[in-house]
Amino acid sequence: MIALLQAFLASDAGLALKGLLIVAFADFATGTFAALADGTFALDALAAFLRKHILGRVAPIALLLALGYFGGAAGQLFLAGAIASSTAYVLETIGSIKDNFFPPSATAAATVKPAALINPVPTE
Repeated sequence: MIALLQAFLASDAGLALKGLLIVAFADFATGTFAALADGTFALDALAAFLRKHILGRVAPIALLLALGYFGGAAGQLFLAGAIASSTAYVLETIGSIKDNFFPPSATAAATVKPAALINPVPTE
């Protein structure tokens, strides 16, 4: 079992998983430093990060990567889904990291978008 895990982590799918974890950690680290600098850090943000990023995004992509790696020819469909979702996650997270370094101005943050007046906006 350990040999299978090591083979998976040494493969391209494992490398992609490692990259996702690095990007997630970079987002967490830069967000934490930005919140500490702003004086808005809250310890419950750690639980929210683990729930939203790791369990909600990285873990499902890791499952797709594993199914693609161990699934043989049929697993290629899962691998295609993993590639698409990994790309979306990395692009979203890079935007978040950029915002951690260069936060939006106060006027940009206060601007109400028309869709927000009609559609409910989640608070989490």
